[in-house]
Amino acid sequence: MNGLDILTDRYGANPAGLIPFDGDDNPALLPYATLTDARRRDSTADLSALVGVYEWQSNPLMFLVDGDMIDGDQTRLSRMRRRIALRGDAHYLGVIQAGRLIVHQVALESGPIDGSRIDAPVAEGIVLPYLANERPRALVAQKHWISEVILALLNAALRELIAAELDHGDAISLAGRALFARFLCDRDLMPPGVFEPGEQHRLFDDPHKAARTSAWLDTTFNGDFLPLTPGLPERMSAQACKPLADIMRRAPAGRLYLGWEQKWDYLDFSQIPVGVLSQAYEGYLRRHRAGEQKKQSGYYTPRPIAEVLVRGALAAQEPVDRTRPPRVLDPAVGGGVFLITAFRQLVAERWAASGERPNTRTLRDILYTQLTGFDIDEAALRFAALGLYLSAIELDPSPEPVTKLRFDDNLRDRVLWKVGDLGETNSDARLGSLGPAVGEEHAGRYDVVVGNPPWTGAGRLKGWPKVLDRIAHIAKERLGPNYPSPPLPNEVPDLAFLWRAMEWCCDDGRIALALSARMLFQQGDGMPEARAAIFSALDITGVVNGADLRKTNVWPGISAPFCLLFARNRVPPPGSGFRFLSPRLEQGLNRAGVMRVDPTSAEIVSARQIVERPTILKTLFRGTRLDLELISRIEAKGYPTLKQYWRELFPSDRGGSPSTRNGYQRLRPSSRIRKGGDGLPGVPADYLNGLPDLGVGGIRSLAIDVSMLKPFRLARLHDPRPRSLFRAPLAIVQEAPPVARRRISAAVSTRDIVYNESYYGYSAHGHPLAQQLTRYVALFLQSNFSLWHALVTSGKFAVERDAIEKETTIDQIPIPPLAGFQPEDMKRIDLLFEELAADNRDESWSNLDTWVFSLFGLQQRNVQSIEDTLACNLPFSANQKLAQEQASADEVSTFSRMLEEELRPWAEPLGADLVVAAIPSQQGLGPWNVLRVSAVEAGGQAPPTDDRKDWEQVIRLADRMAASEIVAPVPAARSILIARLQQRRYWTSSQARLLAERIVWEHLDDLGGGSRT
Repeated sequence: MNGLDILTDRYGANPAGLIPFDGDDNPALLPYATLTDARRRDSTADLSALVGVYEWQSNPLMFLVDGDMIDGDQTRLSRMRRRIALRGDAHYLGVIQAGRLIVHQVALESGPIDGSRIDAPVAEGIVLPYLANERPRALVAQKHWISEVILALLNAALRELIAAELDHGDAISLAGRALFARFLCDRDLMPPGVFEPGEQHRLFDDPHKAARTSAWLDTTFNGDFLPLTPGLPERMSAQACKPLADIMRRAPAGRLYLGWEQKWDYLDFSQIPVGVLSQAYEGYLRRHRAGEQKKQSGYYTPRPIAEVLVRGALAAQEPVDRTRPPRVLDPAVGGGVFLITAFRQLVAERWAASGERPNTRTLRDILYTQLTGFDIDEAALRFAALGLYLSAIELDPSPEPVTKLRFDDNLRDRVLWKVGDLGETNSDARLGSLGPAVGEEHAGRYDVVVGNPPWTGAGRLKGWPKVLDRIAHIAKERLGPNYPSPPLPNEVPDLAFLWRAMEWCCDDGRIALALSARMLFQQGDGMPEARAAIFSALDITGVVNGADLRKTNVWPGISAPFCLLFARNRVPPPGSGFRFLSPRLEQGLNRAGVMRVDPTSAEIVSARQIVERPTILKTLFRGTRLDLELISRIEAKGYPTLKQYWRELFPSDRGGSPSTRNGYQRLRPSSRIRKGGDGLPGVPADYLNGLPDLGVGGIRSLAIDVSMLKPFRLARLHDPRPRSLFRAPLAIVQEAPPVARRRISAAVSTRDIVYNESYYGYSAHGHPLAQQLTRYVALFLQSNFSLWHALVTSGKFAVERDAIEKETTIDQIPIPPLAGFQPEDMKRIDLLFEELAADNRDESWSNLDTWVFSLFGLQQRNVQSIEDTLACNLPFSANQKLAQEQASADEVSTFSRMLEEELRPWAEPLGADLVVAAIPSQQGLGPWNVLRVSAVEAGGQAPPTDDRKDWEQVIRLADRMAASEIVAPVPAARSILIARLQQRRYWTSSQARLLAERIVWEHLDDLGGGSRT
């Protein structure tokens, strides 16, 4: 194995992740076909020394070089590093020589190879787990990642073509044809008859050559290959030929330059996988046509996201009709990244099943019979066609002679379907896949529906009622004729695609889609009902919640929270549940474009729970099962929500004027002219003029000093706000909590004031205890209890924004009514208010929290759970940083004591003491801390905590599963070893309690020596 065994024996590699390149060809090598084929073609070339790859979570982490074969040739190693960088997947290159592993960072930039060396500050036995989990210097590599380079070059080329007065579609087709020719040339597949000897790079230098090359491509492949306006190449100007000629430029003799510049001739398309091109194409659509992309709600999909969805769907897929291979549909195909990923996966599965690598004919069969894509965008379909054509050639084990690669059938209307037109005003044409262009012939046809459909609102399309009718029909078929039509809040198309996927997918088939995470968390606008309908109609099997990873390199350019949903196309059977997994923000991994998908941390949630408790997923996302239990206990006390309480105190018979609402909105372009009004947009605001205006500066103190406010002077407002809303005394809440305070911000005004839409107001005017009531509300909402309740129940706060909405969050917080207060509690309100109004000391805030917690009868362990959740899961940067910091020795010690205390009641049945000990961190555990829990005879000694063989094995196991925690039994020693990531979020008192529960339920027998007494 060319010394590869040293990686498992000495450096902590997971044996299952090690893929050698020598030996028999097999399906595991298919993602690396460009490398392995090049090695076979020329055994003396640089890549002959490339002997394998090490994968983490089924993605390449490090390519491996036999150091003896390069014999210290640093120039050759630099070229190999560049070739690996051109793939855009692995972050590291490992050189194995003389029993040692030397690691280099992979990147496209030039510079001495020694400057790329990485020294891991951990014990040898966990070097590879450390690299996988920490990704040192991976961000530097990301700056020059190949997909971004190709995207920049493609953008420039298409801009030049369009500037030369070419139609956008023709520009895309010409650039695609040049890329196709460059792909063939770099892989030595272009036959000599197409060019003069040594002139491969001149195939598009002038209109005559461009026309000749295009004609050859059409003849050799087929007529729908990137269509052009008839006669176009011959009519092109020299200006139009230049960007095409640039695409064809390559280094002399095809050898890489040692330096680096962002130019076409520094690339080698024999090493760049087709998936990289597809990702670049989708990136082009996003950037070049940003306006249309926004209208279509289209976002490009990173390859790792596509691979997670495709692998998950196909791995779980069990075709009902086993006489045929599975058929895959992407209903919003874009640049084709999902179909290309599925193509490769289906080829690997066919290979594994038959024992033979699929040949040209079999590849065509897979392409034409197993893949289908819909889209409304002509440019996207052309990019997808190019990617599929190139994939069929890339996956071919014997692609020569190139003439045998002809595609006898068109892709259009067989593999790729144009299902609408962005340029049409016809309402049906704008609906795309959701409209009647996708007819009954596609119903139940596909075993797998996978993709990334549009997320944002459909823009009030004229044909939207047809979509609603279709969704209603699907819902009634699955849930019964009396089930109400499920809403599609805000006309979000991703939910419509999910419903239509139930129709396109065959019974018991698989659905895997990237969706907006608002589907999981949003509480208003009918989303709870929409969510309940979906989880009642479809057997969801797993959800990966990516909301914590928005604005990271996991999905570059996306600020919206996302999720990955996996389902089996059937109504969920009784008692069914799904795994809910929320990857956490980890800067090292996320900056490298990687997320930790840790199945051991998933929570099991049932469809029934989704219906009965609409906030359950948010609670499990920002909290734990302890928070869920606490929410249930608080609800059981029967206190009204703030909204219910206020309605009881101020019923609606008060002249129809509400006493609580958002503040005024300024006049805006959308302000309407009202019937019976004065003929101007909006409404007159003179009835508020002269009142003090809270303005936009935020709340600065608990008691508002009205003398510091400027008078309201606006002439008109967007919508009317009743005068009663601004009557004192007022409790006013600021929509966005100040980052520095990290509490909901509220204040009291004893005089009438006005406030804008950035605030919520509660007027207690006319109540017999008005002053104390407003003080109470302001104090209560600023407590950690209220912030915690908002964090674990709000559909927007800590999901997609840091503001806390009134209707679905603030108003839903349970509040003990004043009517049940004792005299000392009423006095406490005034004392706390005056204390906090006079100063801003931590002690005063702590007194407030203690009092509010006491109103609910919370015990110290409940308070500790709330404080742990707030410390590690608030969306503010300080909390995010704290959650990821390394736990201190004191924190690990406190965690160990808490764990031991929680386990103590179970020691007596075991007839032994339960002892928790930490392995000293100076032994080089990398990103983990390791504990040993042992059952020892009373007065006996616990086993040693420095047994390297044991703890290294546990860490390797954790790395194999990409886990945040691993519990490994050692029954013979009546012990269990526990490896946990060092991040502070995993070393709180609440986490110790949760770990103790798992040990009791799952590992008590191991501590008992094999049998529970």
